[in-house]
Amino acid sequence: MTDRTVRSLLPASRAHAAPRAARYDAFLSYSRDSDGEFAPAFHAQLLEFDKRDDVPDLNIFLDRTGLANNPSLWDAIERKLERSSYLILFASEGAASSKYVAKEVAWWLEHRGPDTLLVALTSGKIVWDQTANEIDTISTTALPAPLAQQIDHEPKWTDLTRLRQRRFWRHHPDRPTALAELVAPLRGPDVSTEEVLSAHIARQSSASVRGRLVNTALGVMLALSIGAFAFAEREASRANDAVNANAAHLLGATSHVVHQDDPATAQLLAVEAVARLRDGQTRTALFNAVTANEPADPYLLRTVDVPEETELADVAPTSTGVVGRTDTGDLVRWSPDEGDPAVLRGDRTPFGTVTGSGHPGPFVAGSADGRVVAAVDDLGVTVGRFGPLPDGSTSRQTHLDLPGATAVAVTPDGDLLLIAWHDVTTGRNRIGSIKLAGRDLAVLESDAGSRRPHEQRLAFHSKAETDLAVTSLAVGSSRTLAVADTAAGILEVRSLDTLEPTDERTVDLPDGAVPSPSLQDWATLRSDADGTTVTVHRWADGSVRTADCPVPRVWSNPEVVAIDDGTTRALVATDSGLVACEISGDTDLRRSWHLSGIRRTGPPVLIGADRVAAASDGRIALWSTADTHGDVPLPSAAGAAAAAAAAGAETSGTPAGEAGAADPTAVLATYRDGPTGPASTAASWSDGTVTIHGRGTVTLPAGSEDAGRPLLPVWLDRDRLLLVTPDGDAYRTDGGTTAGYEAGFRDLVAPGLDGGDPACATIVSAERARQDILLVDACSGLHLLDAGLQERAVHVPGPLGTTPRLEPEWAAPGRVAIADDGSKAAVAPRDFSLRVADLDAAAQGETDVWTVRGSSVAQVHMIGGTEDAAVPDRLVTLGVDSTVRLRPVTGSGDPEVLDLTGTYGDVMAVLPGPDLVARNHGPALAFFDIETGQKVGELATRLYSPGGEVAPSDVHAADGQLLVVQDHGVTTGWTFSDDQMIARACAMAGREATAADMPDGVTLDDDPACATSPHR
Repeated sequence: MTDRTVRSLLPASRAHAAPRAARYDAFLSYSRDSDGEFAPAFHAQLLEFDKRDDVPDLNIFLDRTGLANNPSLWDAIERKLERSSYLILFASEGAASSKYVAKEVAWWLEHRGPDTLLVALTSGKIVWDQTANEIDTISTTALPAPLAQQIDHEPKWTDLTRLRQRRFWRHHPDRPTALAELVAPLRGPDVSTEEVLSAHIARQSSASVRGRLVNTALGVMLALSIGAFAFAEREASRANDAVNANAAHLLGATSHVVHQDDPATAQLLAVEAVARLRDGQTRTALFNAVTANEPADPYLLRTVDVPEETELADVAPTSTGVVGRTDTGDLVRWSPDEGDPAVLRGDRTPFGTVTGSGHPGPFVAGSADGRVVAAVDDLGVTVGRFGPLPDGSTSRQTHLDLPGATAVAVTPDGDLLLIAWHDVTTGRNRIGSIKLAGRDLAVLESDAGSRRPHEQRLAFHSKAETDLAVTSLAVGSSRTLAVADTAAGILEVRSLDTLEPTDERTVDLPDGAVPSPSLQDWATLRSDADGTTVTVHRWADGSVRTADCPVPRVWSNPEVVAIDDGTTRALVATDSGLVACEISGDTDLRRSWHLSGIRRTGPPVLIGADRVAAASDGRIALWSTADTHGDVPLPSAAGAAAAAAAAGAETSGTPAGEAGAADPTAVLATYRDGPTGPASTAASWSDGTVTIHGRGTVTLPAGSEDAGRPLLPVWLDRDRLLLVTPDGDAYRTDGGTTAGYEAGFRDLVAPGLDGGDPACATIVSAERARQDILLVDACSGLHLLDAGLQERAVHVPGPLGTTPRLEPEWAAPGRVAIADDGSKAAVAPRDFSLRVADLDAAAQGETDVWTVRGSSVAQVHMIGGTEDAAVPDRLVTLGVDSTVRLRPVTGSGDPEVLDLTGTYGDVMAVLPGPDLVARNHGPALAFFDIETGQKVGELATRLYSPGGEVAPSDVHAADGQLLVVQDHGVTTGWTFSDDQMIARACAMAGREATAADMPDGVTLDDDPACATSPHR
């Protein structure tokens, strides 16, 4: 955990001033058992890091005498402490158990105070207990007792663990940032990390440029002497490249420093870094900027603070964003594409309630652009203007005293305000309209307004009585006003000009229904063991239609909270998150998105065609479903088991998941026509359930003997899904969820499947290449078919005889891999050597096609090489010792071990394109660069855990996307190519970079990288 300006681990308290004549900028305290080699090396880096002409060199004391072996030296150590301005503690397991480190820390806390103590974590853990608001002393393994006992707020520290664990840490991209974080406070309280880091990069850049300029000058002289300028031009280009690279690395490092406090700026800086140079350091910065603040929800773009420390009580949608009211009487407007929220601070008492509303609101409304906002409570109506004021206006906000107010609406152009209230003097319910166009909000009908021209007064334009206890108002087309009483279940339509009914007929509303913004459509929800269904009622024509809205079984208490005016989307709120569903009657697709990035949401709303916003703890959260394909629901068996496990954990204290030992596992299959085309996704579960994303659960022919059996999914094209049985039969869908028996398929595979030992005649894996389908039997035999299913399969007998060596994919995923072009296949039988088959040779009739490529491995994946063959096709394997290795598919050479620091579980996925390896660290996913083994980031998830253990099949990478099986469904929204990450970073930031965002020494290009992003 880091901060822009490194702060003390503890708050300032009884700090004593450092001695005036302090000869040491800092005293470095460390454990020789843990950091005996690392601390002196890092100490040398600290001394050399900030070498500038205008600042003195740093003087940091490091005890090399071995206090642990010579306690009599304590007096000398104490004198060094007395003459030091800061204490830098290398926190580690060794430091936590060292009585001498504890003694140094205790002395410092007593004589200097905690505000000048800097902590750098080199190993172990520092864990903060959010509930108890204190250090978790059981889980924390890196802090000496005197320090752990005094921490009373969530601490900050510099994380050196990734450097400490790397052999070549001096070249690690995190090194400059870590050094700058520790050096900055030593330079003074007003010196930021970015300032030190910028000076370091600028100094490096200057030295590099000087060297390049010398070479360039020599090159020019040489060019003049020989009559050619090619060498000079080349050297000048290299100099420019060096400057550009330094700027890119500075941008990336600064992005890392600021991401915790300013995620949007971090995202913009990372995009600018990658735009200048795409290498491991800048791509790591981009990955961290996008994922570091992402809580297991790929659809959450950002959360923004509402200024003035206000907390939203109600929100309502506009055409571009939301408007809202706070509990303290303020009005809020936010258009995500225009920047941060704006607040009109109220000058009255906090908003009250709305008596007899019959529903929880919202009780705020705005014009289409949100520039006119009105909010209602029992005391009246508050009106505000965020846009330009009319000529002669003096106020942006006013309150209309109108006791008994119950509902409010604003016309799309913001020219007319509609109010409903219960008149306490007459006992009647009334509706009124006030013209706002050109009016001064400071002038009320009851005061000096009577001395102003009528057109400048906030006087009622029209009034009418109604028998309804109005809870909702909405301006409709054709100058109409919809008026609803949800408690009585009645709606009526009135003229917007006269407020009189346009029809004597009233409309009966369904019980408990939620309206669209226009009140044209009303939605109800039914949830039972069979699923969750949204029913849409349109009063204008009396039509009723239903649509499934799959809500995760582990998410309890679903209720529909919003539908849009086009009735294309519904929003369902639960205790654990939101579900956005497609409910349009014009398509067979029924996609849904699980929005779980924040908890305890306030009133959520739908915005436009692809956004969702909700108030939460004084912030506004924004999700986007644009250019995403939604999530695949878990089958009922998986959801029921997960829900039961969660319920059992709450009552018994048992870890969630342990009650679900029989939970089914998934095999996932995807297909995409091109890099940017829509993806088709299917999930086939070990209980026989097959779900096609956006369409639903597949049904087999009535009476099929294969119902309930696990079926291997493989796509023939984007609409047709082939489901292969263990016996070699198959079923096929054709654009829907009904699967028909694929007659003749068994004949295509029969020669190879039936011609050998019956023990081998079980299909355990089905893989798709560009033009081919590969089936693998239990004895590692291969059956290669054309995707058109026109020719008999090419059969390649297994290399290990007729003893079954492979289990079905649900039990043992990752045992088979096929090249994109279908030319090679790799098989990793349990306890036997990794082998690769040459399928092209097999198609030509050759029999000796198997090659041993290594010892036994747990998983094998294949990634393609470059078109020019500079990088060959390669195998990425997970060893039985959990080591990841990289080796060419063909040729000689030992496998290369990827040094992935840390301890990881059984999940491994390989993402071609961005060339990343994903491993699971508990429920989180860590990502590593295939070429370097460098960790580029980590993604928080809630991985599905059948039987209490994360399933190795929980993560599937294919066709440019990462599918992750989480406890609430299969998430399809994560993509990690550079271009997709850039687009997401721009969308999350919500703006372009400005010159003010740039660190010192870097100039913003004329065209910021996010300026042309279509997703912003």
